Amino acid sequence: MKIACVAICLVALLGCGEEEREQKAASPRMQMERELDEVRLHLQTSPEVPMLYFKLGQIHQKYGLVDSARNAFERSAELYEALQLRGQLFAEAHLQLAQIYYEDGDLEKSALAYEQTVRFDRENVVAYNNLGFVYKKLNRSEKAIQAYEQAIAADTLFAEAYNNLAQLLRVREEDQRAIDLLQRAIALKPDFSEAYVNLAGIYEGQQADKEAAVWRNFLEHSDGANQYSVHAKERLHLLTTP
Repeated sequence: MKIACVAICLVALLGCGEEEREQKAASPRMQMERELDEVRLHLQTSPEVPMLYFKLGQIHQKYGLVDSARNAFERSAELYEALQLRGQLFAEAHLQLAQIYYEDGDLEKSALAYEQTVRFDRENVVAYNNLGFVYKKLNRSEKAIQAYEQAIAADTLFAEAYNNLAQLLRVREEDQRAIDLLQRAIALKPDFSEAYVNLAGIYEGQQADKEAAVWRNFLEHSDGANQYSVHAKERLHLLTTP
């Protein structure tokens, strides 16, 4: 009888655990549906309001429903365009679409959406920087350079844009301009590992003393856990050992 009792108790406990897991899994879905229902209720009376579709897109995106998010953001952008309401939220709708298109692997659409973003939000430094990256992947180096330059113009303290622009200029063998940009990036962000690596790469095989100085500076501003620390120490040892 005791054994049977224990077995019954175990079944009950297992049942409770499974029920609890199901409730936890259902909770985000229920929350999502509540949020969606609220927006849909407004859409019933205001079906042409682009901000409501933008909100739908945000909700779908938050819960990982990418296709639904894309459709909602596209509808939002279409309505903003039709109503000629091309302000901040119009730009934001295109920004969200640009990121979704990029993750989909559709670089052409991503570039077009980023172009629309910066067209109506000329201070959006992240959009300019991302547009430069997409142009680079599309092998449109001139446009990529322009996008990074616009990012810097929008925010002269945005270190990543200096680093990205420097890499393109190095490909064009404009080493001194690339060096100046990388030094600026490091001055703005002293722990910017990639900028140190790119700067050292320009000096490598040409100016050992300057490359060594870059690695010393890097090690002074990074901890031992940095992914480039081992390489930096090896290069520095090689460059300074007689």
